[in-house]
Parts: sequence; structure tokens; C-alpha cells
Amino acid sequence: MGVFPTHALFINTFFMDTQVTPKRSFWRSRKFLYGVVIFLFVGSLGTLLDVSDPQPTSTPEVSQPTVAEADTVPQDPSKEEAQKELEEVMGLAKQARLITSYEFNEMGNTVYADVTWYTQTVAFKKDFMAKVAMLKKTITGYHRFEVRDAYSNEKVGEVTAFSGSVEVYK
Repeated sequence: MGVFPTHALFINTFFMDTQVTPKRSFWRSRKFLYGVVIFLFVGSLGTLLDVSDPQPTSTPEVSQPTVAEADTVPQDPSKEEAQKELEEVMGLAKQARLITSYEFNEMGNTVYADVTWYTQTVAFKKDFMAKVAMLKKTITGYHRFEVRDAYSNEKVGEVTAFSGSVEVYK
């Protein structure tokens, strides 16, 4: 009774095999590797057998530049045009609540910043200040001015007198 029948021993050894081969990942499977090799082969074959014409069919014509340098030199706007553009820029800045007011006279050269000033990027603030400085220089001959907070009178930016550099503090 203690002896197993031979067929039972065969079945137990057949189904009780504990050695399991691990399944390969997708990236290491043969189908994937074969696909990559075929793709690279076809791509390199297509590159080698490129049939496009490397020579242009017609010769390019070289055009001589015309001498109209007087037309291409940018003209400085007149003082009246610059004043009009400065008023337009400042009017738009007031509408956008970027500034509350400004004064450019002997008493002061100040632009007062409003609440929208603090939400803008530094690049935008510098561009705005550079535009105002350029127009101011066209009108008056100098470009120095300050930007101050309208409520605390704290300096938040300036265009310096000597180098004309644009500084943003807040």
C-alpha cells in the first residue's frame, strides 16, 4: 500500500514541476527586436537609395541691391509726433491701471504705478519704461525718470541718467 502507482508518480512529477521560465519583457522580446532591426535596415536602405535630384534644375539669379539707403535709414520722429505718442501710451497705461499719473517737468520726472504694475513681468516693465524713456528723450533731450508706487511713494523702478539703464525694483 505504500507504493504509488507508476501513472500517479508520472502525473505528480509532470504537474508539480516548480521550475518556471520567466516571461521576457516587451522590450527584450524577439518580435520587438526583429521589428527594430527591420525598421533600421529599411531606413538605411532608403537613405542610401535616395533618388532626389541634388542639383537644382535652374540657376538662381543674383539680384543687385538697389541704392536707396536714404529710404532705409529710420528717421527720428519729430517732437510733436513723439509727444502725441507719449500721451497715447500713457493714456493706454492709465486705462489698463498700470499707472495712475505722471509728471514730466522741472518739478519732477515721475511716473506713479498703480496696482496692475505688480502683476506684470519684469520684461514688460522694462519694455514699457524703455519706450517712455525713448519718447521722453525725443521730446526733451534727456531720458531719466522714476517709477514710484502711487500709494506708498516707494521707488519701484527708474531709468538712470548717465547710462540710461532700466532698473526695476518691484
